[in-house]
Amino acid sequence: MTHQHSPSTSGVTIAPPLPSILCLHGGGTNSTIFNIQTIRLQRALSQHFNFVFLDAPFPALPGPGVLPIFEGCGPFLRWTKAPTSNDLPEETRTLITNACKETEFVGVLGFSQGAKLASGLLLEQHVRGTNGFKFGVLLMGTSPPLTAGLTAEERRTRVGISSVVVLGKEDPWCEEGRRLYEEFWEREKATLVELDIGHRLPTLEKETEMIVDEILRLYRETKEEP
Repeated sequence: MTHQHSPSTSGVTIAPPLPSILCLHGGGTNSTIFNIQTIRLQRALSQHFNFVFLDAPFPALPGPGVLPIFEGCGPFLRWTKAPTSNDLPEETRTLITNACKETEFVGVLGFSQGAKLASGLLLEQHVRGTNGFKFGVLLMGTSPPLTAGLTAEERRTRVGISSVVVLGKEDPWCEEGRRLYEEFWEREKATLVELDIGHRLPTLEKETEMIVDEILRLYRETKEEP
């Protein structure tokens, strides 16, 4: 959904379009499912951001917790050619590149494998010194980031792009997510949020508010940068 005001001839000042966040779904889901999973975040941030959802290019089996809730909501998709791969395929890169040509994104938000992808995009951006995303929101991600074309040394670079890393204490992949935070981010550039949930997005209002507050803080910081 695009949130913007229609032109007016009444002399009223037209508000500029909202900044956009690129949203990357988890492995074994799709953009429609992720849109539903993030509905609480979207509602809380609807006056601040436009959310753009992409579909991954490769077919996959349903991801953890997808069935039976989202039965019939396929096709289920993933960002990598193989389920456990840590390499960023050219097909996925092309999708991201084309999306960034169409829309200027202020941030990237990913869940699970989508957070691995978001981490890789931020790592590559940092290593190459290019402009792009101003912040990242990494939900239940795992280590290492999905990257391609980087040397072993570059892959070990700590990212200096402000991000929030959200972990579920009951998530079986929690420690992998902690490694993402501890090994791949400059400490002053990353905020860790730990919730008493499993491998899913939060459903409690107070937990959603914690993530919302962090996203708004990150965005404020980007506007304060010289």
